[in-house]
Order: sequence, then C-alpha cells, then structure tokens
Amino acid sequence: YFLTFLEPVNNVTMVQGQTAILHCKVAGNPFPNVRWLKNDAPLVQEPRRIIIRKTDYGSRLRIQDLDTTDTGYYQCVASNRMKTITATGVLFVRLG
Repeated sequence: YFLTFLEPVNNVTMVQGQTAILHCKVAGNPFPNVRWLKNDAPLVQEPRRIIIRKTDYGSRLRIQDLDTTDTGYYQCVASNRMKTITATGVLFVRLG
C-alpha cells in the first residue's frame, strides 16, 4: 500500500476573465479518492464555470471566467485506506 503526490499542485497567476487549470497528480495503491478545498473549505462546483474532472493521474480543476474572488489557496486532498495527503497550490487572479 502507498500514496504519494507525483508533483506539487501548480501555482497560477491569471487575469480576470481567463481560465485557470490546476492539476492534482497522485499515485497510490489502492488508487485514492481525490477532492478539492479552497481556503480549507470544500470547493463547490458551478455549472460551466468551476469543473472538477477525474483523470488517470488524479484530478483536474478548471475555473473559467475568473474573478478576483477566485484568488486563494486550493488544496488537493487524496485519501485511500492507508492515509490522507494534502497538496496546496495558490491561484492569484488580478484585474485585467
């Protein structure tokens, strides 16, 4: 049994209105369940704007039509029956 991040969650600086993509790349046996938090609270998906997709390597978070309120710490939490690990990336959205 094991659980590890393949790489850290990326830090992203974007301009308001753009699209940001954050990747959470994990490896584990058993393969982990992955969820996202924003500033320590569960991230709420919004139709056609905040989209979380399961991938072969873990999870991808896509945020479209960025606003400055999307700025924050985005945490990827991966857990299997052995342990839970967390990786944090920073998204900074600036005015255009």
